[in-house]
Amino acid sequence: MPEPTKPQPPNSDQKQSSQLARYSGVGMQMLATIGLSTWLGIELDKRMGWSPWATVVLALLGVFAAMYQIIRAASRDK
Repeated sequence: MPEPTKPQPPNSDQKQSSQLARYSGVGMQMLATIGLSTWLGIELDKRMGWSPWATVVLALLGVFAAMYQIIRAASRDK
């Protein structure tokens, strides 16, 4: 009977492509978070007449949320 083979660790090319896919997904998520929050701020400014405060505040919150997502994703890789 042949001995069972041990699973091979992923080679560096597979690991790099996996990381590339993960971080490009994080980049798209960052773009969506900032874009959506900025759009929501613009819409609130139009409807409530708060120009430009809702856009500024929500855009900054979107940036902070996106940075938090990046830090969280990077800390998982350790």
